[in-house]
This record gives sequence, structure tokens and C-alpha cells, in this order.
Amino acid sequence: MKLHQIDLNLLLLFDALYRHRSVSAAADEISLSQSAFSHALARLRNRLDDELFIRNNNLMQPTLKGELIADKLSRALPLMQQALNETIEFDPTTSELEFKFTATDFTQFSLLPKLMAAVTQQAPGIKLTILPASNPSPAAQLENADIDFVLGFSHQLQQSKTIGRQTWYRGDYCTIARTDHPALQQGLSLDTFLKLPQVLIAPWGEKSGIVDSSLAKLGLKRKIALQMPSVLAAPYSIINTDMLLTVPRVVAEHCAQQIGIEIYETPLSIEQYQLNIYWHKLNSANAGQRWICQTIEQLSPACSQ
Repeated sequence: MKLHQIDLNLLLLFDALYRHRSVSAAADEISLSQSAFSHALARLRNRLDDELFIRNNNLMQPTLKGELIADKLSRALPLMQQALNETIEFDPTTSELEFKFTATDFTQFSLLPKLMAAVTQQAPGIKLTILPASNPSPAAQLENADIDFVLGFSHQLQQSKTIGRQTWYRGDYCTIARTDHPALQQGLSLDTFLKLPQVLIAPWGEKSGIVDSSLAKLGLKRKIALQMPSVLAAPYSIINTDMLLTVPRVVAEHCAQQIGIEIYETPLSIEQYQLNIYWHKLNSANAGQRWICQTIEQLSPACSQ
């Protein structure tokens, strides 16, 4: 079959149904009634001489041919979208584009207040959608155009040849404890640091973090009493305990204004963290995405304040 023999809108219909496995959800995504969607699906089935999807336990499951088509189509559609984007001018003052990000709570805390202030002023019609950073390796989400950007830090994305990146903030760590901690009247030494129970921040359930890798270089280990994913919630977990928490300094300084904690220099050398914005290089020519990157770059100094 030649490409000109098929309505390309039917391929968008196929892609939506493959991702959602639901006629109603797929129809909503491409703004069709369920009846119109079903008629269009019937046309596609007839054209390709295959059922493509079969209902099973209330889900539309792809046939073997459907799976083969989906595998190729999932790569082709983002390329087609890229080609269209490259020919469209972008005016932030009139644009109504939506940009999708994934970000941890700390990255949202660091960037979003300043970014939304800039977007509201310069591009009032733009919508930003922030999705939880549920995957420590989000390259596939960028490749499939499920998201436009990743905010934060990813070892996988740092090493990828297909992912573009830009660093917009660097900062250091410190250690916090509750006010009037009985073991810290003379300050925080490495010996005391190792003796006291601590909180491990693990956004994706990791068993160790930057503090642990720094200690491992010295042949040392700390005592973990609590593991949790949120760096912003963690300070509140230590205020009635003897636990220590090592966090980005900007978080510590913010929390010190609100709750009873003291800030200490962490008694070992820890490499600075960096926050990046990542995008797929297929979209490097996308004027809207370039504007987002440039706006974030201009905000970099402000994010440290």
C-alpha cells in the first residue's frame, strides 16, 4: 500500500487507541465522538485488512499486525511533528502551546515560581504541565514525545547522544537538625555525623544517595533511620527527633524560616549538585522549545535567590 492511499488522520487515530487501549479515551484525545471514532476505525481496518484491535477484558488489545504498525508509527509520528514544528513561527505573546515537563519536587520548588512569573508576563497563553518524575531514566518519554522536557539531573540523560541538555543551577549541600539538638551543642563533627540516625532522600527508591557515595570513598557508612522520596517534606520529619538530614542549602534556608531547625556544614566533602533541562535533539529546531530553554537560562541567577 502507498502512503497516498490512506488518510493520515487514521494513523493518529490508531496511535491514540494503541496508547489508551480505550475507544472513549482515544476519541477524547483527538476530539471525535465515539461514534465517529468507531466509523473511522472501521475504515482503517478495512483499508489494512486486519482487525488491528480486539476487545479483551474491556481493553482494546492490538493484534500482531497492530503491534507491528505501532512499533514503526511510534517513531514516525514524532518525526512528522518535528518537521511541522520547524516550519511554524513562534510568538510567545500569542502562542497557546502546551509544554510538558517531568520534575522532582525540589526541582519544581527551585524553578517554577520564577518560570511561571516569566511565562505569565511574556507568554500569557502558554500552558505548562508538570508531571511527577516517576522514572529515573525518562529518555523514552522524550523520544516518544510524551514530554517535552526533563528538569533535574539524570545520569542516563547525561550520557545520551540523542538528548540535549543545559545546566541552569548549581548548588551545595548542608546538614540540618532540630533546634537545641542535645548532641550538637559543640557543632557537627564527622564522628557525631556517623553516630546519629539520618534521613535518606530517595525519589525513586534508591538504597543510597550522594552522601553515601561520598562516605563510601572514605570507607564509611551512615545510619539510615528513615527513607523517603520528598526533599521538601523531609525537614518536617526531623523536628521532633534526633535525626540529621542533608539537603540542598536553598531548601535548608527556606525551611529554617518556618520551622525549628539549625543549619550545619556537612562534615565531609560532597560534590555540588546541578539542575539541568533536558530535551530530545529532534526538537532542537522547535522555536517554542528554544524559547523555553532561553527563558530558563535567563532565570538561572534568580533561581538561587
